[in-house]
Amino acid sequence: MSNWRHRPTDEKELFRLIAPVKAIVKWVKSRRGLVIGVGILKGGTGKSTSVLYLALYFARVLNLKVAVVDTDDNSQSISRWVTTHKALGNNVPFDLKVHPTKGADAIPLKKRLKPLKSEYDVVIVDLGGGDKETFIDLCAEGRLLLMPSAPSGWETDRIQATLQTASRAAVLNPEGLDVYNFFVKCDFTSTLPEEEREAMALDLSEEDEDFVPPPFLHPYFDISKAPHHIRSWNVMPGRSDLEEWGLLVRHAMKGIIEEEEAA
Repeated sequence: MSNWRHRPTDEKELFRLIAPVKAIVKWVKSRRGLVIGVGILKGGTGKSTSVLYLALYFARVLNLKVAVVDTDDNSQSISRWVTTHKALGNNVPFDLKVHPTKGADAIPLKKRLKPLKSEYDVVIVDLGGGDKETFIDLCAEGRLLLMPSAPSGWETDRIQATLQTASRAAVLNPEGLDVYNFFVKCDFTSTLPEEEREAMALDLSEEDEDFVPPPFLHPYFDISKAPHHIRSWNVMPGRSDLEEWGLLVRHAMKGIIEEEEAA
């Protein structure tokens, strides 16, 4: 499934780009409460699908205790997905926590995360498409921010504003925040992802003195436009469907683990 145009030349090169599964499990277990935010300050960018597959990988493949926090008051896609699959009798291998951002039950995300970090190995936050305060809390409390979008200007136009907000909020983060963009819904027979990367870097840097370069993951780890993503609304993804997401996780986690080992 992964981007064949950027395939590592051999197995040795691939392993230089990804962390071993055992190293990730050991790192997470020794710290607990790894908080991962998924989303950008814009709706409709594939974040809920990304959250689902990431949660399934951590829970089913790495056998970690996972909570998913749904902060999207507008669509609540993850909450509705869980309801659908429980009604079908499917085992959902992670716990769902609904986090309203408006109304009488609304509390700051940082307060919601505090008990979850001590109870779960991994907490994945499905960030709403436009709630800036929730996004800022995630950047101040989380360890990793993943920003999915399709390779199109219609979806990437808010990335620069998101990066600037994340950069300012991360100053308050005592552990530091790693931030990565990656593309989803990719048809690897075209060069559109490469073209969009170049266009983003050029367009965003020309007139913006506060330009923050888009920190893309290696293009080999972009996510394909696979049929099982569309079917997953009412068909539980299988382990083989999680392989490319596993590679993305192992690539993103490699830098975090090595940073802390070197410290």
